[in-house]
Amino acid sequence: MSSDPAVISFDLVSNMTYMASVASGGPPRDVILEWTIKQNYKTVIYFRQVYLLAKRAGFEYSRAFQMVARKAKAETMKTLLLRFAGAISSGYPESDFLREEAKVQREQFINGYYRSLETMTKWGDAYAALLVSVSLVVVVAMITTMLSAIADLFVIALIMAMFMVTGFGVYIIYRTAPYEVKAYRSRKGPKTRWLALRLFYILVPIGVLLGIYYGFFYGMGATMIIIGLSLAPSGVLAYMDDRMLNKLDQDTPTFIRSLGNVSAALGATVATALSKLDQRSMGNLEPYINRLQTRLKGQIAPDKCWEAFRDEVGCELMNRTTHMFADGIALGGPPDKVGALAAEYATDAALMRARRNVSAAPFAYLTIPLHFAMTGLMVFILEIIKAFNSKIAEAIAEMEAQSGGTGLASLPDLPMFNVQDTGMLSVLTMIALLSFTVANAFTPKFAMGGHPLNTCLFGSITCVMTGFNLLIVPPIAGGLLAG
Repeated sequence: MSSDPAVISFDLVSNMTYMASVASGGPPRDVILEWTIKQNYKTVIYFRQVYLLAKRAGFEYSRAFQMVARKAKAETMKTLLLRFAGAISSGYPESDFLREEAKVQREQFINGYYRSLETMTKWGDAYAALLVSVSLVVVVAMITTMLSAIADLFVIALIMAMFMVTGFGVYIIYRTAPYEVKAYRSRKGPKTRWLALRLFYILVPIGVLLGIYYGFFYGMGATMIIIGLSLAPSGVLAYMDDRMLNKLDQDTPTFIRSLGNVSAALGATVATALSKLDQRSMGNLEPYINRLQTRLKGQIAPDKCWEAFRDEVGCELMNRTTHMFADGIALGGPPDKVGALAAEYATDAALMRARRNVSAAPFAYLTIPLHFAMTGLMVFILEIIKAFNSKIAEAIAEMEAQSGGTGLASLPDLPMFNVQDTGMLSVLTMIALLSFTVANAFTPKFAMGGHPLNTCLFGSITCVMTGFNLLIVPPIAGGLLAG
């Protein structure tokens, strides 16, 4: 089990809210733990160990919690388990303890989430400065070849430094970005996401093969453009799916709270309460709720109906809140109280993600023009150096022809009058372009979060921009120098 506080706190707040929901009906402690360990939370492993120690080894629950706490590496889990043991020893009701702990964990998670956003915003500015600095170092190294040749050892050291600095920037954004799971992955999922995944597995291998093939005839620029175009369909569909998830996140609290209140007011089942809801006020959830209501009316098992609903929506927030709501009611909890607990959790999560979008979107979209400018500058400088090298070679040949081979002997032996080998320079530039392309594809995704396929959108843009610069900038630079 990971001891990373970010990973622990994300699942722990969901875990405690779920336990508070199922405990609101007053079931036995064994039942609460039995239902909890069936959930897909990373923190469930601790409660599973407690349950096994109590049921199979015969330990008292307070003793079992203490034993598991001693083995827990995460400090958050250690203190929680010890508090749980103390509450059991003192006879404090589980429902009250779990409700208070859920509130505490939620407040701590919100504070940590916003601190991570502040840190990520500042490191986003630093990342842009790092990329500009690396590109300037590469450009200065390229310009020095106009005076003298670059040693191979220096080029290798420069490449390693470039990789380290760029990788450090990507890693920092990855680590400082708040950890959360946004997309629910089960079976096929939403049609848009399913189609994006299928296109990725089909088009990307074809794009790589075609890119390599046409790269032999038209150069690296054609390879990058073809690979970028093969990523575009999956990236666009993933972007559309991510926007829909943002809308569904905002509608989830309203749906859960309304369903709980209507169920409590009518004293009826969830299926009856769904028929009384004004589904037009549910926003983007309306078509999914209609299908859920149809399945429940058809006497299909409720757990299968809810699972199909979660799979169609494809939202992890909906998955967790509906588990809290449905399981809490199934164990005798009051629908309005269970709905309020789950809706409060969903509201906090939706607000945090909305604030993350506001903070991360400017950084993500700033990376695109920055990448275009930096890659275009490096390609332009490379073409200028190649043209300068060609002019020197022509001047040397002309002087030798005019002086009968003796004119050069009268000139001082300066390195600037010699033709330099641009092979290593071209390799350095290409490695810099590829590293920037990969880094600027992953960094915006880490900042904005969401499904891994979101990387395809930024990867498509950076690949096409790099390929465009490799194809268009050289003839433009050659035309300017020729004029």
